[in-house]
Amino acid sequence: MNTLTRKELFSEDRVDPRPMTVATIGCGNWGKNIVKTLHQLGRLHSVVESSPELLAKLSADYPDVPQYSSLDELLATDFEAACVATPAETHFEIAKRLLEAGKHVFVEKPLVLELAHAEELVALARKQDRRLMVGHLLLYQPALQFIKDSIEKGLIGEVHSFHQVRLNLGRVRSVENVLWSLGVHDVAALLFLAGSKPTEVVSVGQCAIQKEVEDDFHLHMKFANGSQAHLHDSWLWPELKRQLTVVGSKGMLVYDEVEQNVRLIKKSIDEKLGNVDQGSEIVFGGASEPLKLEMQHFLDCCEESREPLTSAESAIEVLRVLEKASPRPSKQPAKMEKEFFAHETAVIDEGAQIGKGTKVWHYSHVLGKAKIGENCVIGQNVVVANQGIVGNGVKIQNNVSIYEGVELEDYVFCGPSMVFTNVRTPRSEFPRNTSADYAKTLVKRGASIGANATIVCGITLNECAFVAAGAVVTKDVPAYCIVAGNPAKPMGWMSAFGDILDFSKSDVVEDSKGHKYQKVSDKEVVRLS
Repeated sequence: MNTLTRKELFSEDRVDPRPMTVATIGCGNWGKNIVKTLHQLGRLHSVVESSPELLAKLSADYPDVPQYSSLDELLATDFEAACVATPAETHFEIAKRLLEAGKHVFVEKPLVLELAHAEELVALARKQDRRLMVGHLLLYQPALQFIKDSIEKGLIGEVHSFHQVRLNLGRVRSVENVLWSLGVHDVAALLFLAGSKPTEVVSVGQCAIQKEVEDDFHLHMKFANGSQAHLHDSWLWPELKRQLTVVGSKGMLVYDEVEQNVRLIKKSIDEKLGNVDQGSEIVFGGASEPLKLEMQHFLDCCEESREPLTSAESAIEVLRVLEKASPRPSKQPAKMEKEFFAHETAVIDEGAQIGKGTKVWHYSHVLGKAKIGENCVIGQNVVVANQGIVGNGVKIQNNVSIYEGVELEDYVFCGPSMVFTNVRTPRSEFPRNTSADYAKTLVKRGASIGANATIVCGITLNECAFVAAGAVVTKDVPAYCIVAGNPAKPMGWMSAFGDILDFSKSDVVEDSKGHKYQKVSDKEVVRLS
């Protein structure tokens, strides 16, 4: 593969060879910017976002763009590449699935939180012959490219040191610390400018707000040629400051990210240890669109089989520095310390009641007044709304919403993408969204609901009822009854253990576990033992 030169990277004369489009997974604080940029470039394939609120906004802003609420839905479509802008702790799993599906992948920084995971993704990308690029945005700032060129041309002589600060009262993370959150860009930029790997890494961090999550971090690197790099990152700082200073033997370069200019400071120390001061001047300035350049570069590399400037291999070197500086980049979120398990991407609102041994998986949302019992399995992209009630031992598969007014007793099974409702005659113009508006749906102990079935509100599925996949249930279902079709109709009977009950020869039959059932009428079966 070929690598774009800096001149080619920032050329305005490129002609796109073919219009490849890119899906964006995660459309939150930063993902929304990727969505906007790809849409402006005419290259946005679709968006994937688990938050209904964000999806509603995206639908209003980009009505022509397909939307999906899960990665599974996206992978069922035809696309060539994807951008991943989800929380850092989810990057590995999502990128791996995309690469295994043969897609080109762009991952926001940091690539992953473990070096071994990065190496696995790099090996997989090579095997699949796919581009794997990392969002080290600072390298796409034209000002940084100007500094790199200036250093190589000897504008400031021999480089003694690099000094990078990224400070503000910023958005505090509960998983990765400030170095892994903010400093990834800076470490990538410092390694790029230094042009080599560090021979020594020294670091000091301070945990002021949360135990084991550093809010303020100092990182120092030494290089084989004698130069050094010094980085200070903090999200606990009184004012915004983003600045890079390069100190050389003949002068200094100062890049102010806020003002977007580079100043040449003509100061140095002469051979007699005297001060030399010949003033200063702005040698580079002007607004830039680094994200647009970054996205265009990703498209170019995918379409032309080029190695990205910020390849996954380069990200490995960044991760090596980060691991040396902060070998424990994350702590377990508070919700993981409870008696139930919640995946890092799950959202558990304060006040939610979740029983011991329950597992809440990827991108699911449990609202503050929801109640979930013990030893349940809540699959991917599930919503349990306020006043939603889930008993013990319940299994809820992917893409199911338990709305207010829905109650599941113990050991209920809800298949993938089945649907509950809670308002009989919904109207968007005239919302009915109070508890009084909802018709209660009760699913009794042991009932099973197949994939893509719909349960109209206000009915009861009695004990061990069995609803076939795709059925639309509009009436109460008797205990042990099998229903199927649209509208759902009785098709037979099933034991609590899943055995078909054949009453053609006798009104009393025994299942494979030795339990007896009696058919009392065409509409009623009871368990005798």
